Amino acid sequence: MPGFFWRQSSSLCLKLPESKLIYLKIILISLFIFWQIYLIFLAKHPTRDIEVYPNTNPSPSIIKGVTLGQTFVPTRDGLSQIEVMMGTYDRENNKDIEFSLWSLAPQKKLLRKIKFNASTVKNNLFHKFSFPPVRQSKEKKFCFQLSSPGSTPENSICVWLNRKNIYPQGEFLYNEHQQPADVVFRSYAQRPIIAELRTIISKNRGIMGQLWFFVTILVIFEVLQVAVFILLLNWLFKLFGKKEPQTDEN
Repeated sequence: MPGFFWRQSSSLCLKLPESKLIYLKIILISLFIFWQIYLIFLAKHPTRDIEVYPNTNPSPSIIKGVTLGQTFVPTRDGLSQIEVMMGTYDRENNKDIEFSLWSLAPQKKLLRKIKFNASTVKNNLFHKFSFPPVRQSKEKKFCFQLSSPGSTPENSICVWLNRKNIYPQGEFLYNEHQQPADVVFRSYAQRPIIAELRTIISKNRGIMGQLWFFVTILVIFEVLQVAVFILLLNWLFKLFGKKEPQTDEN
């Protein structure tokens, strides 16, 4: 089957006159450029919003009767991902864990729920939870929780904490009760690349706070991508445009 499509594509290139091949190249290059513009200015990607770090102490184990959580306030709309630093006690665990995301105002409401197995958790690394974006999340209070009714002290995981309470906008929760600590976590929001660049510029001084610097880098990057695409396109047209050798029937 792949050979059939290869022959058909090659045959199509051979049938097209040179002038139409040029037009076809222009159309393909234009589509590629428009696609790049879409990715930069319109398409939304996970961008980091909150980062609570470093870790200082492990939490109590997530076992039956224990629910750990953290409240937080996103600074952007489109909350779509949370990463939590977890610990496995350097052992193999295989119980199911439940991650839940709640809005806290005007009343507590479940928004997202993810079930996963403890065997997928890597010791002392961030575990990612992705979910459909919460559109209007900016400056609103949320809470994520972790529980595992089937876990035991010998087969359980934990989260990493910072005992210095370094995130004043949120609190670590142990069975719904506030504790003087914070979970080590990151939150992400869905945003276009150009919006993230504006944020970086507004928060930095020096060269990292200059619009011209990022515009220059962006232009160079895009020119290189277009150049590589044109080279690849020319190579493909030459490859498909090669005439098949004629066999002597005599």
